[in-house]
Amino acid sequence: MTPELQAKLKACPNLPSPPTIAIQIISLANDPESDFKKLIQVLTCDPALASKILRIANSPMYPYAKKVENLHQALMVLGLNATISLALSFSLVKSLQSTKQSGLDYALYWKRALLSGIACQILGDMCQVPEVEELYLAGLLQDLGMLAMDQVFPDLYLTYPGQQSDHASLMAYEKQSLGLTHGTVGSWLLRQWNLPDRLQLAVAGSDDPSQIPEQEKDATFAYCVTLSGMIAEIFIREHHDTDMLALTQQANALLQLTPETLVGILEKIKERLPETERLFSTNLQPWDDPQSILEHARESLLLRNLQALHQVEELRMSTVNMEAHLSNLEETNRHDALTGTLTRAHLDKCLQTAFERAVANKECLTLIFGDLDKFKSVNDTYGHQAGDLVLQSAARLLLSNLRGTDMVGRFGGEEFVLILPKSGTSGAQLVSERILAAFRDTAHEITENHSLTVTISLGMATHTPDHPYTCVDDLLRHADEAVYHSKIHSGNQCTIYDTMKTGQPV
Repeated sequence: MTPELQAKLKACPNLPSPPTIAIQIISLANDPESDFKKLIQVLTCDPALASKILRIANSPMYPYAKKVENLHQALMVLGLNATISLALSFSLVKSLQSTKQSGLDYALYWKRALLSGIACQILGDMCQVPEVEELYLAGLLQDLGMLAMDQVFPDLYLTYPGQQSDHASLMAYEKQSLGLTHGTVGSWLLRQWNLPDRLQLAVAGSDDPSQIPEQEKDATFAYCVTLSGMIAEIFIREHHDTDMLALTQQANALLQLTPETLVGILEKIKERLPETERLFSTNLQPWDDPQSILEHARESLLLRNLQALHQVEELRMSTVNMEAHLSNLEETNRHDALTGTLTRAHLDKCLQTAFERAVANKECLTLIFGDLDKFKSVNDTYGHQAGDLVLQSAARLLLSNLRGTDMVGRFGGEEFVLILPKSGTSGAQLVSERILAAFRDTAHEITENHSLTVTISLGMATHTPDHPYTCVDDLLRHADEAVYHSKIHSGNQCTIYDTMKTGQPV
């Protein structure tokens, strides 16, 4: 707040100020030596205030077995701090209600203040805030700055183009017109009155909880005040759906309250309305019947729950579709589009996994490198489309002659790599012989009236516990060298790397 605005507030003759009785009560509140006797002496000087304290001590808010007949009994029921806060609430409200009116809708102002006070106390009980009666006072005074601003700037609310029941818009108008909102002015005024710091904090952040640090020890106290104003809006305004949605979001964010809990709070407020009207000699009945407001709130809550369920179901279906899409993508990335065998990238992963498993379990692992013989001539003579048909047919032959645990991937072009887990040289030889025979006996159809036979060259390298390899790259390189040996020796055969240089028969 600027020094200029502070000077204007201090110089205003009509600025709201506490009456003598309230000043005495504030003095007691700030005096650590205060006791029942001193407070009773102050209350006795104001019979109307004393009767309100007796009435509230006998109200359903403080169930007591016997009727409370004097102030001493009332203080025993209510407690010293609670009585001070309640007495201050009654005395300040009575004084402030006599403030000279200007452009502010005072009937609406007090309706909102008293509804906020009730809501504050109920929220405080629910959140187990020790200073629950002080919360009641904070709820009543949270919009105090509006009374001050109405006196210092008489045209402020007169020229407001909207409905004063729209508190958020009214606050935005204050910010636009003066550069600050009534929460700041109200907090400053409470400081001038020497009221507790937590009251000042709560009023300052009543319309903007972001001003209240989460680590602040009185944050819960202040958040109750913030929510109390929003709850009052439910009873005052006609657009309950929007207000209820905003309220449920803030209540969960600030105090972790559920929507069902909020409906319970509205029900308790409805029960408290008649007693509060009697205590403050005012008419608090909202423009809508409280019961209809509760029913509307429940309906809004039900619709929100149904919407939430619908959104959850949509999210679930979206997740299922996404998972299916990702699965398809993963499958696409794993398998070569032309041949259906493993892609080069996935083949590399499978090679590494199979090798690590063989080493860990001390098992055999054989790799067979396959390269179609004279495949370039197929492409050159019959075209690439015919070559693709041969590749597809060759892939089917390889897959059909492997065990269920074996894998085959396209290494590149017309080259394939076969992975045979738990297979030694002798077992892999049987597989290679089946493959060689299958290729010799198969005619690959490249047109409706023409087919051709393409043989394959194979090269084999085996990792065993007795003759292990240090890495899968060496194993693959040896298989590649073996197939090269087969190719340069006319193809259509399998070369075993270990026997390649010895000249032993394959």
